Amino acid sequence: MLRLLPLDPSMPARELAADPAVIDGFIADEPRPQPAGRPWVAVNMVVTADGATHVDGVSGPIGGGADLAVFVALRAAADVILAGSATVTAERYRPPMGNAARRQRRTDRGQAPLPRLAVISNRGDVDLSLPMFSDASDENRPIVVVADGLDPARRRAIEQVAEVLVAGDERVDMTRAIAALGTTAGASFVLAEGGATLNGLLVEADLVDEWCITVAPLLAGGDARRAAIGPPSDLRPMRLDRILEADGELILRYVRSDPR
Repeated sequence: MLRLLPLDPSMPARELAADPAVIDGFIADEPRPQPAGRPWVAVNMVVTADGATHVDGVSGPIGGGADLAVFVALRAAADVILAGSATVTAERYRPPMGNAARRQRRTDRGQAPLPRLAVISNRGDVDLSLPMFSDASDENRPIVVVADGLDPARRRAIEQVAEVLVAGDERVDMTRAIAALGTTAGASFVLAEGGATLNGLLVEADLVDEWCITVAPLLAGGDARRAAIGPPSDLRPMRLDRILEADGELILRYVRSDPR
């Protein structure tokens, strides 16, 4: 994997070794200063060269080996992995896993051995039979972020397999949700994995501190959504911070130009 940006004279040439420990460390060491009152928020997505975010409803066929390595490394650096209910359903989310070495690296940094999963679901109608719930341990229960007014019976059902976090009245308020993931889950770094609606809500609320996007050397056509959709918002200036390249994949990291 070639590291085109930033140029670091302490690393040999421009090569980033394929060793997971090296990639994990490189991604974890990227600066993520926590904004006042909330965790740092990163969005990570993969798109084809013509902008498709999925093929037949899932993103897996788009990304290659380098994208997967950075995807895993970002998860290994995050405290909470956040996704929308449609995404966790389509992708059949499972509890985060990590080998002993990766867990040790996290604890050495003062983090929990594994990140927690959190899903946004206004009415709490996420499928509770998903592996992310059925296979989760008691020590790493997922979080379901809902709006107020959740049916009491539905809340009891969710609480059998997850922690319920209320953030909003009729719909989840993303500003409240992100802040609550900081105070309730102790997160300083939240990694959002989509889908496009969730990403759009984060953009609209001006909560995106880091935008990670892999551009795959593929053309898909079709009518797949763009990486973020929702109401129009003011343009959010971002700064290109990192470029990796491997087998034609460009793995880009943008950070906000007005750090908070």
